[in-house]
Amino acid sequence: MKKNPLAHNRLFLYLTEFLAGMCVMGVEIGASRLLAPYFSSSQIVWTIIIGTIMVAMAIGNFLGGKLADKNPDVTKLYLFIMIAAAWICLLPFLGRYVIALISVVLALFVTHGLLIWGSFLTCLFLFVPPLLALGMVTPCLIKYSMGEKASGKVVGALEALNTIGSIIGTFIPTFITIPTIGTGFSFLLFGLLVFLVSAAYFLAFFYKGKGQKPENGEKEENPVISEQKDCKTPSDAKIEVLVSKPKKKRTIGYIIGASISSLAVIAGCVLTNFSSFDFWDKTIIYQDESEYNYLQVKEDSNAIYFSTNVMFGVQSMIKKDGSLTGLYYDDSLGATYMADGYKKGALKMLILGMGTGTVATLSKSYLPFAMDISGVEIDQKIIDLSREYFRLPSDVDVYCDDGRSFLDADKNTYDVIMVDAYSGISVPFQMASTEFFTSVKKHLVPDGVLTLNMNMVSDKKGSINEALSDTIASIFPYVYTYVRGNTTNKELYASVASDMPAKLENALPKISDASLRYEMNNLSSNLAPYTDTGIRLTDDKANVEQLSADAVDEIIGSELVEYRRIYEEKGFWGFIQYLLG
Repeated sequence: MKKNPLAHNRLFLYLTEFLAGMCVMGVEIGASRLLAPYFSSSQIVWTIIIGTIMVAMAIGNFLGGKLADKNPDVTKLYLFIMIAAAWICLLPFLGRYVIALISVVLALFVTHGLLIWGSFLTCLFLFVPPLLALGMVTPCLIKYSMGEKASGKVVGALEALNTIGSIIGTFIPTFITIPTIGTGFSFLLFGLLVFLVSAAYFLAFFYKGKGQKPENGEKEENPVISEQKDCKTPSDAKIEVLVSKPKKKRTIGYIIGASISSLAVIAGCVLTNFSSFDFWDKTIIYQDESEYNYLQVKEDSNAIYFSTNVMFGVQSMIKKDGSLTGLYYDDSLGATYMADGYKKGALKMLILGMGTGTVATLSKSYLPFAMDISGVEIDQKIIDLSREYFRLPSDVDVYCDDGRSFLDADKNTYDVIMVDAYSGISVPFQMASTEFFTSVKKHLVPDGVLTLNMNMVSDKKGSINEALSDTIASIFPYVYTYVRGNTTNKELYASVASDMPAKLENALPKISDASLRYEMNNLSSNLAPYTDTGIRLTDDKANVEQLSADAVDEIIGSELVEYRRIYEEKGFWGFIQYLLG
């Protein structure tokens, strides 16, 4: 009987193992980027992604071993690989709709752990099925390539190739494909790689399977033919492979499965061009991805907005007419008056978490004293956007670096240091610890001011805001907070100087711009001294992700009260009609 030559080709089987390992890790990295704009890229979300995928791989390993023992048919394995490839190719388009549906359902029925449940269910429905199938590859290939003979070298070669593929699949999306072609096309690339290897197998299978006849008096119903080859080393030209004879029904099933999977891959290739994280928003004028973020610029008649997510507001903005924003960015200017800007006539400011530079731009436009402003932003693409869309002045120096590492290497001191590196649930723990704020204090002049934007207002005992405020209060003797009405932002001001409020109040009559004087007057009137409750975040222990997740639950829960009321009154379809307008 004619055999599928690829089923007995050592290099082809090893290539399959290598590409399977590469695809698994490529999908895992892509999963984090697909979820980040909706559920953040926090340690919690990463834990859920890794844990869920490991469970899928473990189940796949177990089922692959059972399949290989029960039905040693390498053709069936390649069908599973092809189906997994088709699923992966459809992820960029269908994934966002699945996430949107999961988010809507959770908003109606879940009141705690929304981000945790959202990311878990997304992984369960989107990533577990294809990776479970790819998890079957290693045990199946070991069985198919060795039969009952044990060869440590063959097993070692297969495992090594899977691991090497996994290593390459980890680095390629992070440093090459996601920054250049995006998350969607990265999924498509890895899906196509495993699709092509399975497609090559089936092309050879269907071609060689034509007109096959039983050999040596074998009966047609005999499901297995074994070709025994010397298997001394993994470098031999051929290895033993068990291949089932293609019965007519089975062959028809393979044809149908391979055809449907191929059509799904073609659909994925076409639909990926139309995929968008924020597919319902028509105000987007720019979308891209970098090594760190999903990037989005939106525009309406009044302002231009920058965001790295689609669920938690904006990270930067600028009014088209150059006016104040009416948001926390305006309040940050108060730190310059608390640092006695009028008396000094010139101030030096450092912004950690520059974004597209809203505070720097406002400072240059509205403050009557000279401002020497530097910013630190870890994402070079965001720095580029600040010049292209947000009119960041050319004399503002921006350094592409992590805020803490920049501070550790910097020898300068500043009148004002602003920390605006917290985005949604993504609070970098290394910029929230006593060690970090101690470093900030060392980089301030004796009467310098730290200002910090905490973007998740919560009155809950032990909240993320309380933890951050307590940690700062352990370093700075004088801490004040201000909550802007109708927002989820709380501003914190800290110094070793006791007269911050007095300096701000004394500056009010000197502020010539009416809109700025109004904002500073509100700030001055509502500054509240902060009392330390004893919570400390350190480099060794900073549970910022859990605390942030609780705060997000609280914020989202309060915003969803009206939607839940509509659901209770009108039912699910009435709620959907309300959402669709």
